[in-house]
Amino acid sequence: MLKSTRLCSALALAYAGMLALPAHAQDSSLERVTITGSSIKRIDAETSVPVTVINRETIDKSGASNVQELVDRLSSNNGGGRSMGESIGDSNATGQTGASMRGLGRERTLVLLNGRRLTPYPFAGQGVDLNAIPLAAIERIEVLRDGASATYGSDAIGGVINFITRKDYQGGDITASYESPQHTGGKVSGFQGGFGFGDMAKDKFNILGTFSYQKYDVIRASDREFSKTGNRPDIGVVKSSGNTFPANAYTADEGNFVPGAPGFPNCAPPDSFKGGSNCRYDYSAKIDISPASERTGALARATLALNNDHMLFTEFAYSKNEITFGSSQTPSSTTGRPDYLYPAGGKYYPTAAVEAAQPGYRGDLIIAWRMVDGGQRLTKTTNDMTRFLVGAEGTVAGFDYKLGLMKAKSKAVETFLTGNFSDTKLVEVLKTGNVNPFGPNDEAGLKLLKSAELSGENRRSHTDTDGFDFSVTRELFALAGGNAAVAVGLDLRKEKYLDGYSEIAGSGDIVGGSGNAGKVQGQRKTQGFYGELNMPVLKDVELNLAVRTDRYSGASGESRDGKFSSPDMSATSPKVSLRWTPSKTLLLRASVGKGFRAPALDNMYAPAAGTNLAGNFNDPYYNTLVGCANKPNPNYCDTQLTAINHSNPNLKPEKSRTTALGMVFEPMKDLSLEVDYFDIKLTDGIDSLTGDDIMKDWYKNQTGPTTSSSVYANRLILNAQGYLDYVNASLENLSKQQASGFDLSAKYRFRSSMGTFTPGWEGTYLTKSTKTNVVTGALEDNLGKYDQGGPVVRLKQVYTLDWDSGAWAAGVRYFRQSGYEDYDKVKQVDHYDLWDLQGQYKGIKNLAITVGVRNLFDKKPPVTVQEDYFQVGFDPTYADVKGRTYYLRANYKF
Repeated sequence: MLKSTRLCSALALAYAGMLALPAHAQDSSLERVTITGSSIKRIDAETSVPVTVINRETIDKSGASNVQELVDRLSSNNGGGRSMGESIGDSNATGQTGASMRGLGRERTLVLLNGRRLTPYPFAGQGVDLNAIPLAAIERIEVLRDGASATYGSDAIGGVINFITRKDYQGGDITASYESPQHTGGKVSGFQGGFGFGDMAKDKFNILGTFSYQKYDVIRASDREFSKTGNRPDIGVVKSSGNTFPANAYTADEGNFVPGAPGFPNCAPPDSFKGGSNCRYDYSAKIDISPASERTGALARATLALNNDHMLFTEFAYSKNEITFGSSQTPSSTTGRPDYLYPAGGKYYPTAAVEAAQPGYRGDLIIAWRMVDGGQRLTKTTNDMTRFLVGAEGTVAGFDYKLGLMKAKSKAVETFLTGNFSDTKLVEVLKTGNVNPFGPNDEAGLKLLKSAELSGENRRSHTDTDGFDFSVTRELFALAGGNAAVAVGLDLRKEKYLDGYSEIAGSGDIVGGSGNAGKVQGQRKTQGFYGELNMPVLKDVELNLAVRTDRYSGASGESRDGKFSSPDMSATSPKVSLRWTPSKTLLLRASVGKGFRAPALDNMYAPAAGTNLAGNFNDPYYNTLVGCANKPNPNYCDTQLTAINHSNPNLKPEKSRTTALGMVFEPMKDLSLEVDYFDIKLTDGIDSLTGDDIMKDWYKNQTGPTTSSSVYANRLILNAQGYLDYVNASLENLSKQQASGFDLSAKYRFRSSMGTFTPGWEGTYLTKSTKTNVVTGALEDNLGKYDQGGPVVRLKQVYTLDWDSGAWAAGVRYFRQSGYEDYDKVKQVDHYDLWDLQGQYKGIKNLAITVGVRNLFDKKPPVTVQEDYFQVGFDPTYADVKGRTYYLRANYKF
């Protein structure tokens, strides 16, 4: 058995400058363990590829209340993930949060639970929802920072995050917690705990369980000074809507605006304000910027040792997340539907104003209306995830084996609560003339509005993953540095996906521009075979050779657009890595490998569906034929125009190449320094050519009032009136990406009469981040620049200082990420930095009390002029909206 050196023990401790090696890896007399990144068990935790280990103590000191908050502070996690704020008004992946290693996107970061996959998020069909992982059950987290893994999947292009739970636990503990921001909203209360009994060494069995529950209060835009309005002329952004309250009105025959109608020109400030020749509505002031939610999680595991060589286990994981999203009140515009009319002779018909605008006209009025009396649009997303696993581990004829049989399912349901309306029914109630779009409704009007309101399920989706994995490892022949070892394995999966919308969603009958999203289902099989050979060719040199073959077969899907199938996809992905320890104080490592990722089922088979553009545009055709200055119709002027999104059954797989070089240096006792360089190149990347991309390029290359030299000009589709009907958007293998940079860390521990002090630092410095412009095809530098989905920042880092002295402990953390070029490519968004402080008392037997404050100096999100989200003035992907937050936790062990 190889001996663990002082260096090996020190090296496996890296996270946030706090290197935290699991206790079992610090004792060279204990059995070998498997570290993420290799199938081969080993004593010395540092492998030829870089792995960050985050232990339970570090998790607790972070002050994070959920997995997303913890992962957001990882320096290797950069732009392109998924924040909860992005779900406001976005039906693409409502309720999902995700990690994005190296800024390559959540779909290219592989998330595991105990070394095995989780099923994709149902509303997206790709990427794992971090909310589904209960933080209470986690013993440690191992982050493989090297892209593409022969063991876990060559689709781990950005890296692997492996959440590892307790496996052998005796006794019990319970924790109660409470978190309260200084400003209104955002309180978090919860409790969690675990128990276990049975000593594997003596009783030959162990049974354990964990549970957790948390409740998060809402934070509304009006609760924070930086988000309380979208009317920000001070920064050059006025994000508003012509669908307002009181309603703007136009004559139905010639489209003449009716000034003097109730509301204009006084409007109803501050929500409704004068903008040009009509009223505009400050809709972003009415959204929730951090949704209310309830989260429940549980994990149970039973382990039985048949004898000294064989062990059986079963594991059950469950999580449930209920999230309530609040958007602004419903606007009277619906994709692909006629204008809304208020009837001639109606109870609230503004006769005098109409006469002034168009003498003699007494016909119907086109109204651009915000249904304030209907209240905020509230929808609840409920995501249930279950995973059942049975398996065995042991030794046969000198081979260590592992096998597992898994069944995982994730269900997501979207339910209408309040403020959502049927287009058909709303048209009917408007015809009565008894609904008032120009002022508050009486009891009869409110009752009519209520009759058009939608309730109940709008979307029910699920993903299913059945899997089987088997691997064997053993030592082989002796080499100069020790025994060579080999591992071979396979994993088989069957994936099913159903994204099911209600009939009303499929028909596009939901008021507010929700489009006509449709049901899609798909399935496929995946076979993965891998082998790994670890050879200590010299005393201080270790060579690791790995190869993986993946095959995706039987892919098929069905939607209202028809039935489709896709060609089988396969690839062989090799990886070579080298580990050299020229001295006891220095480790050098290098690796090179290839990756392969097949498109998600949703990417290939989702039906064409209408939605709104993220930004506001003028329809150039309406503007030319009618004139937005003369008749600012809110369906065509300064508004979110319509796009039709298309999937692509002919998408090809993505491919990648990863190169890494690293060094770990221990120049003196208790001091460890680490530097790792990485370079990831992606080809055939799957990316969206969005309606916003097409419209921006159309205007950039405009050659006349209704002409443009944009290569995508033919994607602007006109209606019978000659105005813009919609923009054709699609998914394509358009992208090339490259991410390069350095992971850096340093940690020192020194002991004194005042206690033990542990200062540390961890950071990721990107030297390159490029991505193909999906419109022009040019490779562009996006490092330190605004990007929808989150900017890829140049430097992200965490400084730490921990102190421990018996019953007392304290820690301070400083998190900082660099600024970036803003949305307008002119301004600069400031850097974002936060200070956290924590203290702990453990002087009472079995009891630990922790108090802390996150964002000590109450730092606000940096100002940005981005217009891709409902939020205005800040970027929801970049900064936390809570502000200074106090927390208290009490843990009792029994």
